[in-house]
Amino acid sequence: MNQFFSFRRFSLLISKHWADNKKRYLLSVIGFALLLIVWFIFTILVDPHSPMQQEVQILTFFFALFGTGAFYASQYFRDLGSRAKGINFLLVPASAVEKILCSILFTIVIFFSVFTAVFYLVDVLMVTISNQFLTSHNPIRQEGVINVFRAAILPFDGISTLNVLLIFFTVQSIFLLGSVYFAKYSFIKTVICSFVVFFLLFCLIYVLYEYVMPRGGYVNGFTSYRVSRFNAGEDHLVQIPGWIDDMIYFVLMYAITPFLWVVSYYRLKEKQV
Repeated sequence: MNQFFSFRRFSLLISKHWADNKKRYLLSVIGFALLLIVWFIFTILVDPHSPMQQEVQILTFFFALFGTGAFYASQYFRDLGSRAKGINFLLVPASAVEKILCSILFTIVIFFSVFTAVFYLVDVLMVTISNQFLTSHNPIRQEGVINVFRAAILPFDGISTLNVLLIFFTVQSIFLLGSVYFAKYSFIKTVICSFVVFFLLFCLIYVLYEYVMPRGGYVNGFTSYRVSRFNAGEDHLVQIPGWIDDMIYFVLMYAITPFLWVVSYYRLKEKQV
């Protein structure tokens, strides 16, 4: 049998993970649905003349998605924090690739699917209640159910689109990596490390554009820079190759998440050794 990846072994690993955690997952889903209902009832009571506004639905969806998703991903490899459970986890007859793929399946694919289904179940129920019962006593503007996939696509410089869901996949991958690296308090430690890394990147980009790149305004989108020549008192145009912008966009949008998966794989493989 292939020691790197076996579909049968991978399917058995998925079944084992579900069997070990199905009660916790089911209780979490029920608890999340109840919290959503309580939150939407609170928003309706606060503003009964404009209940279930689409802005509230959008903010609720994405705030809960990122918050609960990051916490869940940070707890996936929590067994590694206990000596007994960690040994049991490492002795499971599955390769590191299969364990990482299983974690990606549960923390990203299944989590997002279940989260979206539960949110829509509660959201449709609360929108229907607010439109059918509240409007019968008070003439208010009826709200519809949001399309989260349309709300997740935001305009970016009028040229390309920044998909919030891709950012969610990246955040999930960051906290999944943190659950492998940190044995205890992985969520808090991952938040702190992520803040430090992004702060350093921000400082690096600021120094790059402020002191390394030539000063001046930008024209023609990404590829042309109008630079002021302070000595000569005139402007000249600096052209940047278009493939550089394409490469930066590709790395930021599509390459970071797979890179984090690869790092998580090698970290988990070290623990297994």
